[in-house]
Parts: sequence; structure tokens; C-alpha cells
Amino acid sequence: MTSVPAPPRRPVPREVTRALATSAPPRLLLVGGTGTGKSAVLASLRDDLGDVRIVDDAHRMTAAELQDLADHVRDAPTGIVVSTEPRPHRAEMRSLTAAFAGSGTVVELGRWTARETAGRAASFELRLAPPQVRALHRLTGGVPNLVDTALEALRTDGDVRHAVGEAIRRQLLADLDLTAVLALVDLGAALDPGELAAVLEVPAERALDLVDAARASGLLGADAASLTAGASGVPAAVLGRHNLFAVARRLLATRIDAGTLTPHLARGLATIGLTDPHLARRLVEFAVDATPREAADLLDAAVPAGADPDALAVRRAEVAFAAGDLEKAEQITDRLLDRADTTDVDDVRAATRISASIAAHRGMLDRSADLFEWLGPERVGTDAPLAATVLLAAGRPSAAEHLRGAAASGAPTSSASAARLLEEGLRESVGGDGRIAMNRLARALTSLGSDGSLRAWPDTVDAVAALLCLHSGELGHARAILGRPEMPTVRNRLLVAWTEMLGGDLAAAAAIAEAVASEVTGQRDLLFFHALQVGLARRNADLGALTMRWQAAQSVVAEYSVDLFGLLPLGELWLGAVRLGESARVAHLVAGARALLTTLGEPPLWGAALHWYGVQAAIAADRPSDLVPHARALALAAETTAYAAVLARAGHAWLGVLRGEVDATRIREAAETLASVGLPWDGAKLAGEAALRAADTTVATGLLQVARTIRQDGPGGRAPVDAAPDTPPNEPDDAPLRAREKPGALSEREAQVADLVVSGLTYREVGNHLYISAKTVEHHVARIRRRLGAGSRSELLSLLRAMGHGADVSRRTHSDRNGGKPACP
Repeated sequence: MTSVPAPPRRPVPREVTRALATSAPPRLLLVGGTGTGKSAVLASLRDDLGDVRIVDDAHRMTAAELQDLADHVRDAPTGIVVSTEPRPHRAEMRSLTAAFAGSGTVVELGRWTARETAGRAASFELRLAPPQVRALHRLTGGVPNLVDTALEALRTDGDVRHAVGEAIRRQLLADLDLTAVLALVDLGAALDPGELAAVLEVPAERALDLVDAARASGLLGADAASLTAGASGVPAAVLGRHNLFAVARRLLATRIDAGTLTPHLARGLATIGLTDPHLARRLVEFAVDATPREAADLLDAAVPAGADPDALAVRRAEVAFAAGDLEKAEQITDRLLDRADTTDVDDVRAATRISASIAAHRGMLDRSADLFEWLGPERVGTDAPLAATVLLAAGRPSAAEHLRGAAASGAPTSSASAARLLEEGLRESVGGDGRIAMNRLARALTSLGSDGSLRAWPDTVDAVAALLCLHSGELGHARAILGRPEMPTVRNRLLVAWTEMLGGDLAAAAAIAEAVASEVTGQRDLLFFHALQVGLARRNADLGALTMRWQAAQSVVAEYSVDLFGLLPLGELWLGAVRLGESARVAHLVAGARALLTTLGEPPLWGAALHWYGVQAAIAADRPSDLVPHARALALAAETTAYAAVLARAGHAWLGVLRGEVDATRIREAAETLASVGLPWDGAKLAGEAALRAADTTVATGLLQVARTIRQDGPGGRAPVDAAPDTPPNEPDDAPLRAREKPGALSEREAQVADLVVSGLTYREVGNHLYISAKTVEHHVARIRRRLGAGSRSELLSLLRAMGHGADVSRRTHSDRNGGKPACP
């Protein structure tokens, strides 16, 4: 069996050797906490110091003994080396330190940094990766002796955490009072000598010494308000349950009498299993002003501390939902609803509302509607407006009206007022006046204030209001609404990204999506996130990204239930599916959405956007007949909303384009009007597609210029850039491209060639469109490449995209004018 080599000796610190070399006789005081290696330094020096007096652990000496040491330092001709833990409260220790400072040297031995820990690992012939070093440093707090213990365990394939814990346990067994102090700190107590004297029932002087000992133990974190990772839980285990509970109860009584119990300490006391009615009551009180996540922890701790779980059930579910813990909220509400017959009606109502909110967050508004219908008019009470809102959004107008009429009178709180205004606003948006609808929703926002309500709602007022704005082309209004909250939700941030995408600022939308991606969890948010990614890829004409984004969206597509608030993401997924030839995957959802709108009486404010997607889907599939019903629906909606009128004119223009009737004036007006209502990408696409189908070169050139102008005048002043596949890694995406982006940098003919080349056409196909030879096209491309300084074809394409060329031109051959399916919608 191979023997394990002994741990390597630690070198004597340079400060120590320097102090000994520069003073004769040597007078040195080593000050350091437990485990910093003071005794090891003395042991290594003992043979070399001869007659020098050596004293270890001076902090254990009496006042008289310390005074004798101080006198020796000042008066004796012989050398002296002393080690001690810091004890700043002791006057005699301060006197000794002053004596060494005046007549010798004081060297402080502290904890190791992570870098020093890594160096020590190397001496053990261990090569640790940076994350391993950081983990080991957190576990040991950088205390040298504990670091060595951990490294030895690593070297011998032992359990590192257990080895460190055992070393700490042995350290604590020497002083159970100190162990009690550290256990109290672990619970959340402060190092207050007066409080410790009362709790531990020790004299004030002993309490002061215990505070100093705790600070010198090496087991406190940097803030001295918590224990290191390796020490946490060890003092309590050393004390044992009986002794721990005894000091914990005395601490609780002391804090309650003084009125100084904190939420952190109260939660810590409950965590160890302490039961006390006063503790339970204070935990519940602390939850009132806490953040949702903190409140959830406090209420969860209150139950084992002695609070009535039934009395707290609704409140716990409410804060769990607000904290984002939907599983816990659902568990609580399910238990309440399972015994609805014997549960107070107010609790049943609240549990239904919370459960409906959970379902809505998970993209199942139909289940939310089922829950409210189950609750019924007899029990819905003050939640009638929310119930009616959900039922209407789920396409159940009769049930919504039935429950709305059952509303019970209650206190006109801000939350109740906002719920009523939300329901009125949605009802007006579906079957009334859009101006009144927005007025009601704006008032609902004002009623709630900037922070909204902590009560669980199926959806927020700002999200519903912003969605109505997006459906109506009011992008500026949507931005203003979504910018109200000081701490916007993930849903709000996703809707901001949608606002930017619909407005043509794809770069801004992509940046927001990237920033929020890690926080998107609920199915409803995932639906909007994946549909946003599909929409961005489609608009960037990036087939590879579109395929990847579409595949990533399949799980949410499979679980999606159609509702009024999910029509925008459905529309984007519909177009992505058509582009990839997988429209069958969403056909049932599209049919469900159209049925929903029919059931609601074809509300123009909500239906126009979906019908516009239908127009684009017909265009992408090159099926003019599919466009007709959507164009008709838009024409009907145009009688009541200006936004629908714009879309209707654009749909009519598209129908003409698909039929080969390129009316340049009508197309230009439709494209520019689309841009004016916040749809520049759609306007540029219409003009670009019409240019590709125009038989007259002059008309085609003019329409290409219209498309380019709309892109350049859109958000950010340039078309979106798909930098991922083509931009060289050493080429920044933004500033250099902006420097090259100058209107007129290319000639008119070169601009036409650039548009078509970036769209993916071959030189021969470009030549067919522009009635020039493929060789001439090649010469144009060569001149463009030289002018822009592109080093490769991929860089050239990236630069041209950045300048606004080709983002909206579908790949078509000359023969496509007579039919055929476009490669990119």
C-alpha cells in the first residue's frame, strides 16, 4: 500500500523573516485568528532563535502576565517573540501591542486570498481549476489551517466538506460558550456583547471576550454577520438540539422584550424548528412589508413555528404566485379547491382567482375560464370583473356577461377599481369604441399606480393595454405604457421587444430578447419569446435561424390554447410555418383564432392584426385566393378603425401584386402609409416585392427606391443586420458599419444589384430582373466590393445588409412572375 506523503510545510511569511533580520535582539508580535498558522511559525523559528523568549497564545494569559510581557518588551535586553489572537477589548492586550509597536515589530497573519489558496494547492501538487479554487475558498473562508485540511482531503480522495466540518467541530469543542455565540450568529443574531451576556447568562466581561473570540475564530464571513460556508450548521450540531433550543428561546425572549426582533432572525429561529406563538405572529407581521419572495419565506416559516396553516393558505398562495413560485401556489390552491364544500367562500374565491392566474401564466386561458365558470355567479363576488375579463378573452362572451352581472358590491379599493376598469376596457375594445376602451385601460393603470397590485391576476393591466396598442398600431402609446413600471416584469420586457420588432427596429428587439431570455419561464412568456425569435429570423431573411427558432417553438405551439391576448405570437408562428412549409402544424390554431374572433363578433381592434398576418401568409404561400377573405375582413374593419383601413389598403395592394397588377402609385402610398403607422418593415416588403414583379424596369427601380427609403428612415436609421453568420469576429457590428452607411454610397444601378444579390439571387437571375448580362452583374458586384472594402463575399453581404439592402426582397427567378412559391416571405 502506497503511503500518503505528509502535507508540505508552509514557508515562514516574508514579513516575519524581514522583522527578525532587521531587529537585534528580535522583538516580534504575531497577531492572527485561529488557524492562521501562528503556532506553526513559532515552531519553525524555535531552533533558530536561541535564548529568545517565545510565548504562544498570549490571549489566554492573565492581565498580570500580559503586563509582564509588555515590560519585558520595553526593558529587557533579550529578545522575545509572542503570538496571540486579537483581543481588542482588553486594555492589557492593547498595552502589549503598543509596546511591540514602539520597541519591536507587529506582524498580522490573516486569511489567504483565492490566489494564495491556489498557490497552496500547487504545493500539494494539486492543479485546481478556477471554479474549484473559488469553491474551496468559500468553504474554508481562506483560513490557512482549514485550507490545508481541505487540500489534504482532496489529495487523498476524501470528503472535503466533511473533513473541514470535522476540523471546525474539534475547534469548537474547546469552548461551548463560543460555540453558542457562533450558533446564534448562524441563526441571524448580531455580535452584541450586552445581548450575548443576557442570552448566555455570562458576565459582561466574558461576553466581550466571546465577541473577540468569535471575530478571531476564522469562522465568520467577511461581514461578521454570518458563518463561512464550511462552518454553517456546525456550531448548532456541536451544541445539540436541547442546548440550541435553550439559547434560541432566550434570544427570542430578549429580542421580543426589546422590540428588536428582525425578519432574518425570526426566520432563522423558525428554521431550526423552534415553535412559539409570539414568533409565529411576528413572522406573519413581517411578511406584510416584505418583497414577495421574502414574504413567501416568512409565511412558510410561520407555519412550523405555530401559525394556523388554514388561515394563512390564501396569503401563502398569493405571495408564492407573486414570487414566481407557481408550483407552490398551485399546491396550496389545489388543496383549498379540493375541499371547497367545507372551505370559507372567500378563500374558495381567492383560490380560484389565484389558480386561474397560474393557468393564464402557463398559457392556458381556457382553463382559467373553466375555473371561473365553475366558481359561478353565486360565489364570484368581487372577482366578477376579473372573471368576465378572462371569459371574454377566452371567447366566451355569454359566460362573461353572466358573471359580470353577478358582481357584488365591495369597498372601492384601487385594486377593485382597476379590475372593473380593465373589464370595461376589454369589453369596449371587443364590441364598442376603441377610444373608450383605451380610456378605461389608462384609468385602470392609474388606479393601480406604477407598482401595480400584489394580488394574483390572470394578466396585468399594462400588458392588456399594451397588447391593444400593438393590435391597433399605436406603438408609441405601447412604449409609454410599458415604460411605466419601475421594475418591469418579464412579460412587459417581452412586449417592449415586440413593440420594437413590429416597428422595424429589429436590432433593439433582438437585444431585449437576448437580455430577457434567461428569465423566461412560464408558457405564456415562452410563447411570446419564441414567436418573437421566429419573427426576427423571418424579417432578417435568415432561413437557418428561422428553422432553428421554429423548431425551438414547437413545445409551446403544442401546448398553446387560443385566446385574444395570444393572437400576435400566433400570427408570427403562422408566417414562420408557411415560410418553412409546415403550415399544417398551426392550421388548427389559426382556425381556432378565427373561430374566436367570429364568436366575439369580429372585433376590428383585435382582429385586424390577425387578418394582416393572414394577408402575409397568403403572400408567402403565393396563394392569392387565400388572401381574399382576410382582405374582406380588413375592409369591414376599416369602417371603424383607421389602423384597419391602412391594412385594408395594403391588403388590396398586395392582392394586385399577386395578380401581376403592379400599380406603382397605389403600392407606394400603401407602403408609405404602413410605415407611418409603425410598420416600416411591412411597407418596405410590399414595395420590394412589387418591384420584383414589375415588368417595367423604371417602375421596378422606383419601387426598390421606395423600399430602401422606408428602411433607411425607419427606427435606428438603417435596416436590421443579421451579424451572426457573416460578420467577422474582429469587425464590430455597429460603429464601422454606420460609418460606411451613407445614402448614395452606391449608384442607382449598383443599389439595385445589391438588393437582389443580398436577397439570394444568382448573377443570372439578377441579370434577368434588370435586363443585363450576368457578366455585367459580376462587374457591378466587384466594384461594390472594392468600394466597401469587403474582404470576402460573406463580409460584402453583411455590409450590404447593414446598409439596408435586400432585407425584404424575396428570392425569385424571372419566371416567378408567372407563379411559383417564394423562398422567403
